[in-house]
Amino acid sequence: MSAEPPPTDMLPPVDAISHQASRWFALSQGGSPTQAERAALAAWLAADPRHRAAYGELEQLWAVTAQLHPGQPAAAPALSRRRFVGLGIAASVVAVTAGTSALWLSGTSLAMADIRTAVGERRTATLADGSTVDMAGNTALNVDFAAGRRSVELLQGEAYFNIVPSTGGEFEVTTPYGQVTAAEGEFCLSCERTSVLLAVSRKTASVVTANQHLDLGEGLSLRFSHGHAGPIQHAELEQILAWRSGRLVFFDTPLRTVTEQLQRWRPGRIFVMDEQLATRRVSLILNLERPDQLIDALTSALSVRARHYTDLVTLIYPA
Repeated sequence: MSAEPPPTDMLPPVDAISHQASRWFALSQGGSPTQAERAALAAWLAADPRHRAAYGELEQLWAVTAQLHPGQPAAAPALSRRRFVGLGIAASVVAVTAGTSALWLSGTSLAMADIRTAVGERRTATLADGSTVDMAGNTALNVDFAAGRRSVELLQGEAYFNIVPSTGGEFEVTTPYGQVTAAEGEFCLSCERTSVLLAVSRKTASVVTANQHLDLGEGLSLRFSHGHAGPIQHAELEQILAWRSGRLVFFDTPLRTVTEQLQRWRPGRIFVMDEQLATRRVSLILNLERPDQLIDALTSALSVRARHYTDLVTLIYPA
C-alpha cells in the first residue's frame, strides 16, 4: 500500500472516506506499515474529523467482530450503511493478510482440514472403507479411520455421504451441532449458520445431539442445532441435492438462506441490507456452471439490486 489511499473519485464523499479508512485500517491490522505509512496515516487522521470518526468506528466494529465465532450470530450494534460498508471492505482485506479472525468474511475453507474444496469446487472423495463423499464448494472434512473406527468430522459446508457396510461398525459424522451415524445408506448434511440439515435418501441415519437421539428413515429430513432437533419432515431431495448436478434450486426459501448458500459457490461474502428483504421467501433455480453470473441471475429474477465493494463484499438492496 502506498502512503496515500488510491483515488476514490467514483465514490460519493461519505463512501470515499469510508473506503480510505478501510484501506488504512486493513494495512494497520493485517500488514506491516512502514514508518512513512504510519506518518501518512497520522496525517490523514488529523486532516479531517470525519477521517478520525470513520477510522474509530472501524476499530469499534472490528473489536465486536473479532469476538464472534465463525457462523455464530451475535447482538451487534446497529450499523449505518457507511459504517457497514467500511467494516466489510476492511475485514475482507485484512482476511487476506491476517487470516484468523476474518475467515468468516472471506469465505475461505479451513486450510488444515484433511479433505477440502475451494469455493465453487465440487469433489468426490473415496474413503478408506470404500464409502464415498460428494463435497459442495467451500467444504472441509477431517477423517479418522484409526483402530477400526469410521469417523468423519464435517467442519463446514455440505456433503453427500454414500456409506457402505463394514465390519468396522457404524459410520459417524460429527458436525458443529451434533453427530450423525449410519451402518450403511446415503444422506446429505448441510452446515448452516446456526444449524445442520440432514436429509436421508437411502436406508436410515440417526442424529445424536446433547439431549436427543432420533432415527430418520429414507426420504426424511431433520434440522438440528445445539441441544435441539426440529420436527422430522419429508425431504425435498431434488431440491436439496440439486447442487450435485450443477444447479441450486430454492423453493419458498428466505433470501438470507439463499445468499448464505451462494457463498459456497462464489468468492466473497453477501449481505442482505434490509431485514424485510432478508426474510422474503423466494423461489429460483441457479446454474452453478456460471458462478460469475449467480448474482446477476439473482438480482434479475428477484428484482433486487446489488452493489460490489471489492471482489469480496456484495450488498443486496431492495430494488
